[in-house]
This record gives sequence, C-alpha cells and structure tokens, in this order.
Amino acid sequence: MMINRNTLRGALAPLVALTLVACGGDSGSDPVTEPSVQASANPKPGSAQPGNNSGAGNGSGDTSPEVEFGPVVPAVAYATDTRTENRDPFPNVQPIISDAPPSCAPEGRPLASGPSCDDVKAASYYQDSPTTWLDAQVFVPEHREGEKLPVILHSHGWGGSKLTSLPEQPYCEEHLKPYNCPVNEGGGLLSMFGQLDDVLADLHNSGYIVVSFSQRGFGDSEGQVMVMNPYHETRDAQAVIDWIAQRASDGRLPVAVDETGDFPLGLFGGSYGGGFQLTLAALDERVDTIVPVGTWHALEQAIMPNGAVKGGWGNLLCLLSTGKSRSPLLDEACTGMFFPFIRTRDAVDPTGEILKFMSQNGLHYLKSLEVAQQPFREGDAPFQLRPIDTLLIQGNRDVLFPLQEAINNYHYLKIAGGDVRLLSNQSGHMNPLANQVDGTTSCGGVDMFKAIRIWFDVKLRGADESLLEQIPGVCITLDNEKALIADEVPGLKFEADQAMGLDQTWRSFHMDIGALRGAQECQTIYDVPAGERKVLAGIPRLRDFKVNGDLVGGLGVAYMGVCVVRDGQTLLVDDMLTGFIPGDYPNHELVAVGEALRPGDKVGVMAFKSQENMNFMSTATVGQVTELLLNGFSPGSGLPGSTVQGLLDPLQGLLSSVIVNAYTVSGEIQLPVLGSELLSQRTADPYYGIPENFNQQPW
Repeated sequence: MMINRNTLRGALAPLVALTLVACGGDSGSDPVTEPSVQASANPKPGSAQPGNNSGAGNGSGDTSPEVEFGPVVPAVAYATDTRTENRDPFPNVQPIISDAPPSCAPEGRPLASGPSCDDVKAASYYQDSPTTWLDAQVFVPEHREGEKLPVILHSHGWGGSKLTSLPEQPYCEEHLKPYNCPVNEGGGLLSMFGQLDDVLADLHNSGYIVVSFSQRGFGDSEGQVMVMNPYHETRDAQAVIDWIAQRASDGRLPVAVDETGDFPLGLFGGSYGGGFQLTLAALDERVDTIVPVGTWHALEQAIMPNGAVKGGWGNLLCLLSTGKSRSPLLDEACTGMFFPFIRTRDAVDPTGEILKFMSQNGLHYLKSLEVAQQPFREGDAPFQLRPIDTLLIQGNRDVLFPLQEAINNYHYLKIAGGDVRLLSNQSGHMNPLANQVDGTTSCGGVDMFKAIRIWFDVKLRGADESLLEQIPGVCITLDNEKALIADEVPGLKFEADQAMGLDQTWRSFHMDIGALRGAQECQTIYDVPAGERKVLAGIPRLRDFKVNGDLVGGLGVAYMGVCVVRDGQTLLVDDMLTGFIPGDYPNHELVAVGEALRPGDKVGVMAFKSQENMNFMSTATVGQVTELLLNGFSPGSGLPGSTVQGLLDPLQGLLSSVIVNAYTVSGEIQLPVLGSELLSQRTADPYYGIPENFNQQPW
C-alpha cells in the first residue's frame, strides 16, 4: 500500500529536525546557519520567471489573479549537513535524519548495526531502530520575494554522491524563447548521464529549486548500501522530502506547501539516481512526476538475466562501490563476481539470500506484492500502484539496464494510469571493453533535454499542456538519425501490434554453440524484400524455447541476441544479448531492440559462446577499467589504478580467455518487424524545426 501523506505528516512532527548534507566537490564555505530569504538588487536581464507554483503539486494551471512579487532574491547554494564530531548539529541547522536503520541483519546472522531484515514490514522496525543521517545540497535560484518555486529532488549514479555545484551554462541568444537554448548532446563514454547535470543546471536557471542528496553509504551519508531497498533507501528519500516540507513551512525555502506537507515535487536522475524514483513515487503521494533515466525494473533480471550473470558489469559495479559501506549480502555478491568461471546465479548465490536481497530493489518488487495481493507494510491494505506521471528515458544499447527494463516499467505504470511516455536513444551504460561508443541522446528528432524541460514545466508549473504534443507516447531510436514513433511499444500488446501491422509470424531456429562447433552463429530467418524498407523495433518474443547445457553437469549458458546480415557483414543489433541458463522457456523474450532495415537485409537469431558484455574482467583491461572509473561512470569518484590492480586476480586474464562454454538452443521467435510507415528521419538538430512531426520526415 502506498504511504499516505497524512500518515507521513503525523510521523513527521517529532522527526523534522532535518538537514541536507554535503559530500565531494567544492561548493564554497558552508553556512553555520541556514540562509534565510533576503531581497537584493535588480533582476538579471532575461531571467526566467516561474509559472504557476502556487498549487500543492497537482500540475493545474493558475486561475488566481496575478500576484505582484517583491524585490529580487539572489540565488544561493548550501550544504545542509554541518555537523560536529559527535553528530550534534550547529545552532539553527537541522539535519536530515531517516528513521530507517543503517543496515539490517540477514536471517540467522548477527549484525550490531540493525534489526532483522525479515522484520522490515513491521512498524516497530523503525520505531526501535537506530537512525541514519543523510547528506545533501540545496540550490535555490534567483527569484522574486513572495514567489513560490517547484522542487526537483535529484540523486546520483552508482559510486557517486550528491552534486555540490551545478555546471555553468553558456549564454544563449534565444533565452527569451522557451526551450530554444539546447543542452549540447556532447559525446564520449556514458555521455547521457554526464549531461543530466547540465539539464539540472538549466532547470535551476529557469526557476526550480534543486535538492541533490547522497544515497546511504555514499558521500557523507550514513548507513550501508542496500541498493535501493524500499524499506531503507526509499525511506531515506522520504526523510529528505520531509525536510524540504518543514523548511518550506518555516519560511526558509520559497516553496508552496500545504498542511499535509505536499508541494510541487519532481524527481530526476540517472542509473542509480533513476532507481530511487520509481519506488519513492509509488509509495509517497507527495511526488507529482518522475523522470528516471537509464534505470532498472527488476534488478536481479538486469544483473543476472534468466539466471546467467553479467560478469563484466557485475565486476565494474563492485569496483565502483569498493571502500563504501555495503550490506553484508552485497559484499558476498561482489566476492562471487570476481571468480572468472562463475556464469550462473546459483554459483554466485547458492543459498538464494542474494537473490532475495536483490529482488526487493525495484518497481518489480512492488508489482509482485500487487499480484500476490500483499501489503507493503504489515497492517496496510494490499499494495496497489497509484497513477504516476512518468517520462522514461533509456538507451537502446545500454548493456547494463537494457531498453527492456524501461519497457517493463512503462507497462506496469501504464496499467496503473497516469501520463506515461517512453523515449530511447543511442546512449546508456556503454562497455568500452566491447568497443561500444556512445551515440546521440536524441530519439530521432525528439530532443531528450527539451522533452525533460517541457515535461517538468507542464507537470510542476502549470505550463500549457499542448506543449506535451512535442513528446511522443513511445519513441524507439533506430540509429543516430532515425526513430520509430508510436502510441505503444511493438510486441507489448496484441491489439496494438495488429494496428501497427507488426509481423506476427513465428519462425523456428536451432543452433549448437561451443566445443568444436563454433564460437558464435547468426541463423537468419527473415529477408527484407527487395525494394522495401522495414523497421525492427520492439520486443522479440520466444516460444517453446529450450537451452541444453552441453558441458558436464549441463552447465552451459546461452547468450542470445538478434542479428542482421548486411552487405556481407554480421551485426549484433544494438549490441544486445540476453543470457539463459539451461531449461525450458515456454513463453519468453529477448531484450528489445531498434534498427532501420534496408532492402536485402537478412535478420536472424544470434548465439555466442562468450561475449565482452558477459565476460569477467581480465588484468589486460585494468587500464581501460581505471580510465572508465576516473573519467566516465562516476565523475570524481574513480579508483586509482593500484586499487583496481589489487582487486583483480592476476590469473583472471588467462582464465577468462580459455573459459569453456557449450550449449544447444532451439525454439521459435517472433521478430518485431513493421513497415516503414511509422519510421521517420531527423531533418535538423532536434531543438529546431516543426514540433508537430517531431522535426522528422518519412524515411
């Protein structure tokens, strides 16, 4: 059951001695007392004035008479955690304190820092447990005295921490025309996530308060990393919302808050910073809208798809959290991730405790409660997802959290109601060891950053809803220029598939991989007719799919994707693979893909003995990993090369190169092939052109 705001407000009263924390980065000297709103000189020429911020976050337009505001209040940024060594706050500075304990003890294991993990649903779990201090930074933009501003709550990616400053934005001559100042698409490894900071800066400059906080175990926040557990990290995020509401009630933040603690609130962030949004919005009515970028639906499926382990990314995630305070179960999982012959979930987690730990961390967990008609907390009614206005953004070529994760979130959120839209792009969690290079962050002519700005303005500031016509219901990127724009994801609903003209033919395949039979194979099963253009976009469906492990004990693991043979070259579409341990899969799927097909292309199913996105890291790649850590995935939080070298067994390079794998696969597949009627091509930079056709024209 979602946590009712009145229940939260009742619990808030004795709690709200809260504050945000600073970690990493230089944001100037921290004030000893919280800054109050002070009037100052003339406004900056062309500074954006917020729209309707007088509501309690319902996104409705402002029908009240125009309000005359006072003099200009300058922008201010400050850390909210100014603590003495014994954790007592300085006078007039209230900390953010979560009632979720620093950690919990797995069944049968002693742990001094927390109660039993089996008791998380009980009210006494929070009442009788130690608390957790959190760390955040507040950015209040320039505004006029008396104005009330909406709030964007932001959090960081895995291994990172809160923002302590916002990037400087270049001057734009068209700043008086809404949305005509683009955020540069940039480039390089994981560029999409790095550019989110620029989007935050743009939102801040246009009149949003930004609050960025460090998740437990990262930055200066206390507690152990529980990987977005709704009974821990979600509870922490609610404490941050409580703190904002209390500061607004006290007149220390220019935010319109009602008696229940509700105010205009949106959530924003990428990867791990996208993961916190979904469960928080599902459980807390005060959240009005969310924009999760490149995140997961079911963490266990993303990391260990169908029982197979993504070795490379598993290694990397563990490296990025080295030195952090981690849950004992997370430590166990990371220990298993560094044995190069481990390819299956059962080998990493023979007791099933790690799977139980991971399965709670995402929207999929709440969905499982709803399906089973179980409550989120003891004594509540069975959980039911509320409507949440959501703009989902995901990378087609994201090898950690593939497009399928966003589609699964989209499907569940759409069933609940609300305004839910999905954009994909050519970026995401790239793997440089597999020679992946980032592409554009637009979906054809739909600019991701413009879409985000429009979305928040409509949902939080009452901007004209006609602006949302510039954001399609579903946009699946096909390459750096082309995209499929539709009302539904192909392959998700039978009726919609029929309306889109999706090819619903089932085609059979059979392949033998490994041993003396070849390291990979692309078995083509569909030919694009001469003179025709087609689109491959959506979910490839599997039927009567079988995997037989041909090693001793049947331990072979299948790595499957969709391939295209074009001009004599074989391409793995979107670099996407799905792992499968041996077994029968009567009705299943490969991860979603997007590709513009040309006349003469041959499309098929591809299987690998091994592949870089599934392999474990070797010592030969230490330099590349170090570069990734230092310059890409988590800016400012990379590990020195000596640390990375010490974490990797010198034998791994040899062991990974001779890894043995053999299997047989067979079944039927339904490829998401459509006509080219829904395909469009970008005709200009995404922030110029005609919004009615998303700056695109038929291909």
